[in-house]
Amino acid sequence: MNVLIAGGGEVGYIIAERLITEGHNVTIIERDEDRVATLNNELDAYVVHGSGIYVKRLKQAKIEKTDLFLALTNDDNKNIISCSLAKKLTNGHATTIAKVENYIYYFSDDRISPKYYGIDETIASTRLTIDKLQDLIKEPDAIENMYFYDDKIQIIGVNIPRDFSLSGKTFREIAIEHPEWQKSKVIAIKYDEGVMIPTGNDTIQPGDKLYIIGTNEILQDLLTQYFTSNKKINDIVIFGGNRIGKEFAQLQAAKGRKVTIFDDDIKVCKQLSEELENILIVHASGTNQKALEEINMKNACVVCVSNDDEYNIISAVLAKQNGATKAICNIRNLSISKIVNQISDIDSVFSPEELTLAEVLKYCRKGNIVSITHMPNINAETIQAQISEKISIINKPLKEVKFPKGMIIGAIIRNGEIIIPNGNDSIKLNDIVIAFVLPAAKSYAEDIFAKNLSKR
Repeated sequence: MNVLIAGGGEVGYIIAERLITEGHNVTIIERDEDRVATLNNELDAYVVHGSGIYVKRLKQAKIEKTDLFLALTNDDNKNIISCSLAKKLTNGHATTIAKVENYIYYFSDDRISPKYYGIDETIASTRLTIDKLQDLIKEPDAIENMYFYDDKIQIIGVNIPRDFSLSGKTFREIAIEHPEWQKSKVIAIKYDEGVMIPTGNDTIQPGDKLYIIGTNEILQDLLTQYFTSNKKINDIVIFGGNRIGKEFAQLQAAKGRKVTIFDDDIKVCKQLSEELENILIVHASGTNQKALEEINMKNACVVCVSNDDEYNIISAVLAKQNGATKAICNIRNLSISKIVNQISDIDSVFSPEELTLAEVLKYCRKGNIVSITHMPNINAETIQAQISEKISIINKPLKEVKFPKGMIIGAIIRNGEIIIPNGNDSIKLNDIVIAFVLPAAKSYAEDIFAKNLSKR
């Protein structure tokens, strides 16, 4: 696929890097000369110095050959205009995606939609981040929370504590002794050395992180019976008074929660105080121990969303040490995310850039896979696909299919019924399949599904 990206900033860089590793031809248009030099030095991409709103630069970037156009600058106006130009210059051939953070500003009138400007899809890292935060606070004891198939299927991540009742038992023993576990499926274990898809002979050990797929009801039962620590989230403490912090605070306050925002910029604090009601604004750093001690952290979820990774990490750890129930941390430097995931005081880590990448990847897969969701904490993906014609693995018991080591079928939806499969189940025509895939098995999964799937 030929991909043209307007905007080589953090988001554009991360997406370009990923698409290049997957074999796509990537061209980037970037205005900043220093940034152009960086992109040329670090990426195997054709980089054009200029702006995506200039037809001359678009033609220089071979817009006429573009299959996917991504407008990812930090300027909504330019993203909208460049998508409109790209759609016209490709005679409607290119799929166009615009990063539009202020969506309501442009498209509040039903008569004016993104399609009017030639935009096929819009994405907003702010909205994706807030949605992710809301998912993460739904379950106090979960470190990951993802939804599929109209939110009827869920993946949760949980930490295994030292005193876990099933520690040392194999998954086969657990299924026999505790039949409720047969209604869900452990799709991955994250441990010190890496990530694996478990077999029946593998065991649960303290310190592991389990990722489990199932229906909402079944996973709620498992959480209640095996993982509930009586944690409660009554209050929200936010470190960072930026747009994400502000909008998330408003949503939580509207739900009746007590919300506090910390920011060390007096101008930001004054503006927040003028704009927000029923939200406590604290002019202090999240690393200020005295200021933290003045806030009751018990039963509070701490959300660290500033643009400074180091500040977010330290604030999260200090807040947990001051009694916070849960700490969620925004990390923009993906190279340190693995290290941050090993810090016990930080419960969940996310990246707005990774969330945006996951959205873009939906349009970059071979064939017509229904959806793809990236799981950055364990460097894995879930692929949701619908079987539209016969493929090699159809009608075979799953135990007889030679899946690679890094792939597992997590759920099958058949005529609206959700099946968490065991080895005796099989995939049939018109099924919707949710597969969990580690990097080593990605090509295999695409070879199976890509040419034989169609969107619902």
